[in-house]
Amino acid sequence: MRELRGSFTGQEPTIEIKESEIPEKIQPNEILVKIKACAVDLSTEKTYNRLLASSLENCSIGHTVSGIVVKKGSNVEKYEEHISVVGVLPFGSGISGCCDMCVLNQFDTVKKPKDISHEVAAVSLCAGIAAYTAVHYLGHVTAGDTVLVMDGASPQGYLTIQLAQSFGAKVLSTYRTLTEKQHLENLKTPLAQLIEMTQRSTILASAVMEETGGVGVDCIIDNGVRLFTSEEDKDLMEERSMKSVPHKHDLLSCLGFAGRWITTNPQLQLDPPDSQQLFLRGGSLSFLFPPAWTLMRAQHGRFQHILKDVLDRMETGDFKLNDILSLQLEKAAEYLMQENLDSSKALVVIP
Repeated sequence: MRELRGSFTGQEPTIEIKESEIPEKIQPNEILVKIKACAVDLSTEKTYNRLLASSLENCSIGHTVSGIVVKKGSNVEKYEEHISVVGVLPFGSGISGCCDMCVLNQFDTVKKPKDISHEVAAVSLCAGIAAYTAVHYLGHVTAGDTVLVMDGASPQGYLTIQLAQSFGAKVLSTYRTLTEKQHLENLKTPLAQLIEMTQRSTILASAVMEETGGVGVDCIIDNGVRLFTSEEDKDLMEERSMKSVPHKHDLLSCLGFAGRWITTNPQLQLDPPDSQQLFLRGGSLSFLFPPAWTLMRAQHGRFQHILKDVLDRMETGDFKLNDILSLQLEKAAEYLMQENLDSSKALVVIP
């Protein structure tokens, strides 16, 4: 069967299609699924593989999939063959979701609602797990809170905004292009403020303080953060091209009393003055790492709840996605290696 694999050894990833064998033997709690759609976020794939993979060569691509059950293990009771399911592949498994067939654990999957497509199901689950983890389990967002969501037009940011608003929070967000601004203006519930982040990030703190009356926000959910100010350090850490990404000082300046900062940057370093700022605000810092749900089983009941709730809300129309770009497997490798991919579009690979 065909399978999409990637190499992240250099600055630019190398993606190619390889041939592999179809799994014949499956464990009692596993199901063999014919893949219909696989959501891909190449930036997080690169980050997570650098953290978890034993080698940066021949890495798996895509971990949120939707498809049809072809075969089931002896302990699987809730699924029958020919049933459509949506699930998540653990990063430690080494299995690529962008393939013709793959093996999933029954506890990492849920039944796909009939009224949504395989593409929408895969994308919504990919972004929804991160949104629920950030807003509910790490941010503890409740009614009346003020939340700042960076890059709200990204697939993850778009669902994060809608989830925070459904909890009764007032949401502020940022955008980089006119297209992203139009996406955010089309939300059912209007945002409290849209902040432009095209060339500089210094406007962020002043805009947030003006909107909140100098109080600051209760929760910040970022989409990357710059660590350095000197030109030499920027070049060393590849931050030269991150002009529209906020600096850590800007985000700390936006935080209010007992505020929660949730970051997606695994390399985040806080110097003593930064820690003092966080301390004086009584604030906290959390790291957003959605694959942790499938790497341990301690909270698996909650994980199942997330999967079901995301798909139910997509089916009822409570949540909606921004643009989805569907790619055939044959063309996916060439497209994913392009520079400056549109971050506002969710990518789906169809075998």
